[in-house]
Amino acid sequence: MVNNFLKNNLAILFGNVFFRIGGYIYKFLMVYLLDTVSYGILTVVSPFQNTLQVLAAGGLPPTISKYISEYNATNNEEECYKIILVSFKIAILLGILFGLIMVFFIAPALAKIYKNPILLVPLQCIGLIVPFSAVVGAFRGIFQGVYKMQYILVSRGVEQIMMILSSILLIILGFSVVGALLGTVIGFFCSLISVIFILHRYFFDIYNGILKLELGFKEEIKIAYKIISFSIPVILTAISEIGIYSITTTIMPLFITISEIGYFGIAEPIARLPLMISNSLSTTMLPVSSEMIATNKKDTLKKYIFNAFRYNLIIMVPICLFLMIFSREVLLVMFFTKPSYSKGASVLSILTLGMFFYSIFSISSSMIQGSGKPKVSMYLLMGAFVQILVLSFILIPHFGVNGGAIATALTTLTISLISLFYLNKLVSINFNILYYIKILFAGLVTGVFLLVLPSNILGFCLGLIFLLPVYILILMLVKGFIDVDLEILSKFENKIPVKNIFAIFRKIIIKGMD
Repeated sequence: MVNNFLKNNLAILFGNVFFRIGGYIYKFLMVYLLDTVSYGILTVVSPFQNTLQVLAAGGLPPTISKYISEYNATNNEEECYKIILVSFKIAILLGILFGLIMVFFIAPALAKIYKNPILLVPLQCIGLIVPFSAVVGAFRGIFQGVYKMQYILVSRGVEQIMMILSSILLIILGFSVVGALLGTVIGFFCSLISVIFILHRYFFDIYNGILKLELGFKEEIKIAYKIISFSIPVILTAISEIGIYSITTTIMPLFITISEIGYFGIAEPIARLPLMISNSLSTTMLPVSSEMIATNKKDTLKKYIFNAFRYNLIIMVPICLFLMIFSREVLLVMFFTKPSYSKGASVLSILTLGMFFYSIFSISSSMIQGSGKPKVSMYLLMGAFVQILVLSFILIPHFGVNGGAIATALTTLTISLISLFYLNKLVSINFNILYYIKILFAGLVTGVFLLVLPSNILGFCLGLIFLLPVYILILMLVKGFIDVDLEILSKFENKIPVKNIFAIFRKIIIKGMD
């Protein structure tokens, strides 16, 4: 059972990394294939797409997963089938309903509010995506509930591959941003076909049980109420998180041009790249903190917390410093065919700082959830949504796209500080501030070194080459390493045959320990 649990968690972890990379590839391809205005339109409509998908799915995937796993544990197959059947009906109903509302009401209203008719058709395309994504989400909830994570990965793989290929083809054929959005429709449609096939092929007992089930209307309403009640916190949390990332781009069209918004959309995925590290740490820390709290091993938990924050800082500090200092050069190198995109350099610098703060919140929030306080994270995200909304209306009219980035950075700083304060109150953390100061000092010295380099492609290349050697050298000089680093190095050393490199790192770590 334990091995199966670890296997499923590793599958999801690697799957998340793989699909996140795929998402970045998609965005970068869109940047190359679309002009600034078209990419700006895609940036504006994306938050509405994400929000509608969450609303249409109704928080069903985790809800279905929860109840299926519970009923399977008690061998209550009939109740399991009831949950699945009612969930499918909710998904189909909400998907079609929100799709129609988007096409005929929300899209025309937004086009009028923004005073920009070119947004109408792209916004209406979102309405075509929602029904398919809602039903696919329900299927994925079934797979999660029966611990068949590989089928979730298969459906996501089909969705992402078909979305990328279809979008590229349609853009080349001249459909521009509409082609990109229709490519997403095709991706979800193909994913729907794949999950129907998987359910019929590998879960025929469930498929057959659903078809034979007969439910009265009153019983369906009762089950639907049960599902929706559980789903509401999930929906609110998801929408609030979307808001932190994207609410600024929905406000920008009121004050600045679509092409300027494109610069924000170009910088945002690059700024979020380092979050892959914190997301992996937070994914690991949630079950660990749950286990430590359940077994009353708070001292062990404190060690995990200390190391999670410490490794997040060690990795994030040099990466974020490099992105902030060489933001212009990063954009020039990544989009060498479109040098005008380097105008988004200041946005990238500010957003990178904001994502650094968010990495701290991501880990502390995961620990708070694992400690049995899941609603705290929801309240923090909801508060952050309100804060970034207010700040966006204040800052964007005066500072343009930079105002949106500043609003994001200030909001993520706020929630990171509050979450740290609450986590400390919850488990009385001994933060060992001295070790964090050493890491930040090493980052400061490395930052000065990067600033001395010329602000051009030569400086960018030199910075890329010497960033880690300088940073690790400073960490060694300030005694920023600890015995746990040696333990982790030994684990990798036993699995990877390149012994000479590990021998060098071992000497550096030993010299860099108190």
